[in-house]
Amino acid sequence: MARFTPPAPRDGSRIEFQHVNVATGDHCCALPGTEDLEGTVDPRDRYIEVALTCEYDPCPPGIVKPAEGVTLELKTPATSEQSAALDHTMKLWNATCPAHPLTFDSGGAVMEYYFVDEAEMANVLPIYVAGNVGLFTYDWDANNVITGSVVAIANELEGTELIHFVLEETTQAMGLINDVSDPTSIFDGGVGRVTEYSALDSLTIAQHCDDGVIPGMSESDLP
Repeated sequence: MARFTPPAPRDGSRIEFQHVNVATGDHCCALPGTEDLEGTVDPRDRYIEVALTCEYDPCPPGIVKPAEGVTLELKTPATSEQSAALDHTMKLWNATCPAHPLTFDSGGAVMEYYFVDEAEMANVLPIYVAGNVGLFTYDWDANNVITGSVVAIANELEGTELIHFVLEETTQAMGLINDVSDPTSIFDGGVGRVTEYSALDSLTIAQHCDDGVIPGMSESDLP
């Protein structure tokens, strides 16, 4: 579940989302009756849903994405489990989006990354509300290019939930901002707790990273 707060200027405009843990336990698989959902959704429609559908006003007009690779800067110590979850996410993202890799030395926009106790998350991102376990923000310029981002993950997360939220927040901080109702997807806003990209997720991300998809494009411009 995500909530939006109005943008505050830094380099340009800012979008901020936060995810609240609404599950009572770990969930890794599709809920009953959703197993075939992936095959019924057109990848272009899913891309429009996560990249262009405005879930919470105000939203940037058109596609927002990095211009090149993104440099991840770890701003806090990380446990071995947290480091493994981050490595897992970076490998998945980079395999799916080689045009905009997430590395520790990409030289592009910086993604600041924090693992902090939930009680301290408001010190990193003031959009925090009680129950928050994952947050992200990003700034974009007049050309709809991401100029910087911040991701915060609660130290209390472990196991499947840790892997899921690291993958979800990081992926959405690359410009795929909106949640969907699909427990098989990393973009699910409900109780889904997947730890890998589904086939549909991979196609959605690949479209976002395609050279033919340019920052600022509207739905009608998309190939």
